[in-house]
Amino acid sequence: QESGASQCSVEAGTTVTSDEDVTTPRGNYGGEYRSSNTSDFVSFHPYNTTDTSSSAAQANVYTSGLLRLDEQTLEYIPHMAASYTISDDGLTFTFKLRENMLWSDGEPITANDFKWTYDMAVDPDNGYPYRSQLEFMTSYEALDDYTLEIKIDEVYAPALGQMSGLITPLPKHVWENLDWDDPETNPEINAPSVVSGPYKLVEWKRDQNSIFEANEMYWYKGAPNITRQVEVIVPDQDIAYEMMKSGETDSAPITPENLDEARELEDITVYEWWPAAAVWSYVGLNMREGFPTHDINVRHALSYAIDKELITDEVMLGQAKRLCSVFPETSWAYAPDAECYAYDVEAAIAKFAEAGYTYDADANEMLDADGEQLELKLIYGPNTSKTRELIALAVQDNLREIGIDVEIQALEWASFLEETDKEEPDWDMFLGAWRATIEPHIMYTIWAAENIPELNSVAYDNPEVEALFDEAGASYDTDFRREKYQEIQEIISADAPYVFLYYQKAWSGQNDRVQGIEPTALGIGWNSEDWFVQEDPGE
Repeated sequence: QESGASQCSVEAGTTVTSDEDVTTPRGNYGGEYRSSNTSDFVSFHPYNTTDTSSSAAQANVYTSGLLRLDEQTLEYIPHMAASYTISDDGLTFTFKLRENMLWSDGEPITANDFKWTYDMAVDPDNGYPYRSQLEFMTSYEALDDYTLEIKIDEVYAPALGQMSGLITPLPKHVWENLDWDDPETNPEINAPSVVSGPYKLVEWKRDQNSIFEANEMYWYKGAPNITRQVEVIVPDQDIAYEMMKSGETDSAPITPENLDEARELEDITVYEWWPAAAVWSYVGLNMREGFPTHDINVRHALSYAIDKELITDEVMLGQAKRLCSVFPETSWAYAPDAECYAYDVEAAIAKFAEAGYTYDADANEMLDADGEQLELKLIYGPNTSKTRELIALAVQDNLREIGIDVEIQALEWASFLEETDKEEPDWDMFLGAWRATIEPHIMYTIWAAENIPELNSVAYDNPEVEALFDEAGASYDTDFRREKYQEIQEIISADAPYVFLYYQKAWSGQNDRVQGIEPTALGIGWNSEDWFVQEDPGE
């Protein structure tokens, strides 16, 4: 659920060559970095997961990206590729790979690894959730061990970013003889032994802890400075926070209500930034037939009935801003005219009336056509998230005010993902979050009918929105693209598949013994391989 690109990523007839030194090693080796989390990752399979916990674990062991975003300009620059060339007609992309890259077993990382991985990712039988984002490519070939040639048949503005970011090469010589999906017969899914990233897995005890050690064969400036990483899974965010305060861990999730105190802690620095790709939260509404939320009037009613400003102010305590549609104000494609559904109880009751419900004010019950009180099921995960618990309770309170009985079900992370990925779920609403994309076109995936239910859990289906995404992607004209993305936001806001809540500021508490952290619009993790441990920060 993370991605990014610049406003217009492609310029035909150009060659870009890296001048970055990727061979000089770092010099501050040693130490152990300890962190905690309240939800564990699902697996190390980059093509079977969509959750951010899994993405973070996978980034430890697998290098991703022919290109990467420059931390200052947010433009694409060469990464695993040493250079790339775009043909004069803008339809052929040639990437020259760096020749110093090795897998952890000493085998070279080649274009054949990219090609094999691509072929597996686009195979419909393998179920890659983002496969639709690869369909614009008509040819993906390894011309030799270090040259990739990718072709498209029509102009596609986000091409460079999607070519780069959606294929994380897997070691062909290891995986080609293993089952793609089955961890019982493919141990690499849960215990990768041959990796390309900065760290190697030492141990993973599901829902307990994971341990990683530096990969001495890592191609990007050699092994990372910090020799060992340990993450422990704890029952809730308060325990995680106390572990950081005591020095037992170097970092931990900080809830909004603990933020002021954390800023004053003697040995902790809280890094804060408004990210270029902010996390935004929402209430997903089940649009399948047979559910009350299938009715657009019910969805509009819920959008009015839920006090988004209150949730933003009192749950996030000023560390977030209201969101009205798909892109926050920080996006170049932001639509200022998208409907925001200001909190309005009377408007909510009127919309329920249009849907055939009657509000009995004396009994405080919202009654359906059979005289039964409206009951809705709301799920969220992980059940250790205090923030999501508070949002769920706020939604429950808001809807209770107009006679709706909301059942809240809190689930551990893997169970929550299973529920939102079901073809025939039994929930009416769920609490979710996405990370905004700098390149707006990437958000197509969560609204496309073909991605129901894996990414499009609410079963939203609007051909007009998909057609507008197609139009926007087929032009390099930023003003034209902005106009189309703004139309998309206004339509989605009107359709109300989500109750859009807020996008949030980002912050991270780190023990002062961890040095080398440099916050940018990309956050602090962009240079985590350069972080180092200094036992006495005062030295």
